[in-house]
Amino acid sequence: MPKQLPETLNFLRQVERNYRFEGEVPVARFSRLCEVLHSESGRIEVKFEFGTSVGFASLKGRVKANLEVQCQRCLQAMQVELDSAFKFAFVHSEEEADELPEEFEPYLIEGEEQLMLPVLEDEILLSLPMVTMHEQPCSAFMSAHEEQVKASKEAAHPFAALKGLKKSN
Repeated sequence: MPKQLPETLNFLRQVERNYRFEGEVPVARFSRLCEVLHSESGRIEVKFEFGTSVGFASLKGRVKANLEVQCQRCLQAMQVELDSAFKFAFVHSEEEADELPEEFEPYLIEGEEQLMLPVLEDEILLSLPMVTMHEQPCSAFMSAHEEQVKASKEAAHPFAALKGLKKSN
């Protein structure tokens, strides 16, 4: 199997060949993805195979990566682990797309050759979290804010006053 991702492929011809690809692609090759990342460094693992599934010409794939994004709380870099699988069925019209089983996403074939990079980039962008934040408070301000919120919730609890009386006895 080749390690270099082909720029274009004739998807329908690859279905006939049962073409498979497994390799890595530099993050920097995905221009739209780089616009939302904190860093363009790293590589994306790519696996895909063309074939026929339940009677439909299809493309099954998986992309994996550790991407550096910006935390929306502290605006510092953080890592997001991405592992996304996809399954397309090739169609020539919207009517064909309406007949697909739910397991497939339709992919409209236009022309002889299709660009491979945008297909993968779309899947990566759709797999990213809408809002990226560290799981734990990522700044002194956020830690203090979370403590304050926790204290106000406890104080607002209807039995908080009784808890205080019980402790004083």
